[in-house]
Parts: sequence; structure tokens; C-alpha cells
Amino acid sequence: MIYIIFPAILLLAMEKIKFLERDLNGKKNKVLRREGFIPAVVYNAKTDSKNIMLDSSTAKKLVREATSTTILDAELEDKTFKAIVKEVDYNPVTDDIRHISFFEIDEAQDMVFTIPFELKGIAPAVKNNLGVLIQVLNDIDVRCKVNEIIPSIEVDISKLEHPGQSIAVDDLNIPEAMEIMNEDLKTATVVTITELQSEEVATTVEEGEEEKEGEGDSTEEEATPEKEGEASE
Repeated sequence: MIYIIFPAILLLAMEKIKFLERDLNGKKNKVLRREGFIPAVVYNAKTDSKNIMLDSSTAKKLVREATSTTILDAELEDKTFKAIVKEVDYNPVTDDIRHISFFEIDEAQDMVFTIPFELKGIAPAVKNNLGVLIQVLNDIDVRCKVNEIIPSIEVDISKLEHPGQSIAVDDLNIPEAMEIMNEDLKTATVVTITELQSEEVATTVEEGEEEKEGEGDSTEEEATPEKEGEASE
């Protein structure tokens, strides 16, 4: 089972990650995992790839803390480079890590990153019990260079005072260096306020359900004598 990691962005100043070269003709992956290593691969935009491995404790820390945009300082033999975690393959039964894929970053080239929206403040409509806040969009894909990404895009909800009010992507302060990948999402709603469901409506629905249940019970009681009569015949 493969999961693509796309949680909230976290630009961690993590220690240097040491990769070890892995010989495909050598020990099998099961043996490596038993010995405390996780098999992995690192590839780049040119489709060049290198089979590697890293110690299990480091791998677990990466999966726990790193995101798809956490910039890692990686070291392989005498080469140092920056990389990000792209995919993690888990055992579907034990949930243990079976394999990790890394992508080597070309700092001079644009890349696609998923930036989360971060809600700031308190919506008066919610505070005054006038409506419910619904987050329609959690994140958005943008294209930019590594040094241009930001941890999150802030959404100030303190101006949402009434049901029907909303905030769209084009209402937000998104850096010009970050190009939104999907044109349709440029005007998409990020958050909106919907009306509260009145207690009166909810009560009416409950009463209607009770009546239906009552009708069903009486039908069964009336049908019973008929069945008995048929049986006696």
C-alpha cells in the first residue's frame, strides 16, 4: 500500500540525513529490514535514480516529522544535496515502513508544492452562534522555486460576521512568485459560513420519524390476526 505524503508544510532544519548505497545484487530487502535498515531510492528530474538505504530510526523520524516539502540535507558517499520525501510504502498488515522514495531537488528549477491554508482569528458569526464555519479547501498546489515557498497561506476569518459570507483564493495574499497550478481554483472558495439548523426543524423531523415508526407498528398488529385466520383455514 502506497501513501503519498501531503500534510501541512513544515520547513524543518533537520540534521543531515546520511544515505547508504544499496547493492541490488546483495542482501534482499527483507534481510535489510531485519538488520535495521530501510531500502529506498532517490531520483531526480532527469529520471536518474540511485538505490539507497537508511537506518530504521532515521526513517521512522522522517516519516513522523517530514512532509512533502520538508527540505532535507542529504549525503550519499561524497556528494551532498537537498531532497524531499515523495512516497512511503507501508506493509498493509503490520504498517511497518517497507520502502521510501526521495526526490533530489534542483534549487534552480521550479517545482510543484502543496501549500496548506491556515485559518487565523475567530469568526464573529461562529462566536455569536449565527452560523457554522465550513472549510471547503484545505490546500492548493503551486509552482515555485524551493527558496520561494512559504509554510502556509493565512486565511483571516475574523471578518466573517454573517451566514453566506465566504473567502476565496483570490481574496488571499499569495506571493506572486507562487503560480497556482489549477486555473479553476484561483477563484475557488476556501471557507464559508453556513446557517445553523434550527431546533424547530430538527424537532419536526424527529416527530415525523416517530409517526412513521408508529404507523409501521400498527400495520404489523393488524396483519397478525389475518395471518392466524389464514393458518386456521
